[in-house]
Amino acid sequence: MLRRVTQDTSRQALLTAFGVVLCLTNTSCGKMADNGPHLPQAPLAPAVEVAEKPALSGKVTLQGIEAEKLRKVVDVGGNPFCTGHGEIIDSAWRVAPDGGLANVVITVEGSPRASNVSATSPLIDQTHCEFVPNTLAVQAGQSVRFHNSDLTFHNIRIARHQLGTSHGGENLANLAQASQGDANVETFSVPGIYRLECDVHRWMKAWVYVHEGIHSAVSAADGTYRIDRALADGTYTVKAWHPQFAEPLSQTVTIANGTAKADFTFAHAKAFQL
Repeated sequence: MLRRVTQDTSRQALLTAFGVVLCLTNTSCGKMADNGPHLPQAPLAPAVEVAEKPALSGKVTLQGIEAEKLRKVVDVGGNPFCTGHGEIIDSAWRVAPDGGLANVVITVEGSPRASNVSATSPLIDQTHCEFVPNTLAVQAGQSVRFHNSDLTFHNIRIARHQLGTSHGGENLANLAQASQGDANVETFSVPGIYRLECDVHRWMKAWVYVHEGIHSAVSAADGTYRIDRALADGTYTVKAWHPQFAEPLSQTVTIANGTAKADFTFAHAKAFQL
C-alpha cells in the first residue's frame, strides 16, 4: 500500500510540474489565450440563408451487445482532483438500455453553408476531467470555443483524424489551458473530423466534426437526432459516423413535403473497440 501511495504521489508531482510548464508557456493563464490561427485555413463556399425548420429525424441504434457490457469506469491513476467528482465513464461508448447510440454525427451530402447561424460560437468545456460535449458538429467556417472549468491544468491537442482508423491522423495544434478559466477560440474552415485529446488526462477525448454545410446533427443520449434546417424535396445521401467504426453508414433518403425519417443501425461486431 505504501508503495502504491508513493507511486501515485510521484506521478502527481510530475503532472504538477508539467502543469507549471504549461502555465508558463500560456501568457494568459485564466484568460483568453492567443487564438492563432492554429488550424489550416481554406476558402469557404458562399453562405446562404437556410430556414430553421425540422427536416430530417430518426434514431441510431447499436446492435449485438448489451449496453451495460460497454460501460467502463476510467482508471484515473489516483489523480486527486479527478477522483473527487465520482466515477468517470469511458466516452468511447454511450449507449442507452434499448441500444440507442449517442454521439453519432448525421450529415446530409451537398449541404450549403448557412449565413444565419448564431453569433455565439459553440462551446466545448473541460469540466470534471471530461470534455463536454463529447461530440460537436459545426459547418465549415464556424469557430469553436474551448474552455477549462476545472481547478486543474489541461491541454487540448487537436488532430486531423484519419478516417478508417481508430487513432490515426495529423497533430495540428496543442493549446495549453493550465488554469481554471483559460479559453481559446479556433476556426475550423476545412471540412473533416478533428480529434481532441488532453495529454495530461489521457482518457479525455472529444470530436469536432466539420461538415461542408449546415445540415448535421449529433445523436442524443437516447440515440435520437433531428436536423432543424430546411431541405428542398428531393433525394439526398445521408451518412452516420461514429468514432468506433472505420466507415460511416450511408443511405439514400427522400425528402417529401419538407421532411423525412432515417434510422441507422451499427453492428457492434464491426467496431474497433470490442
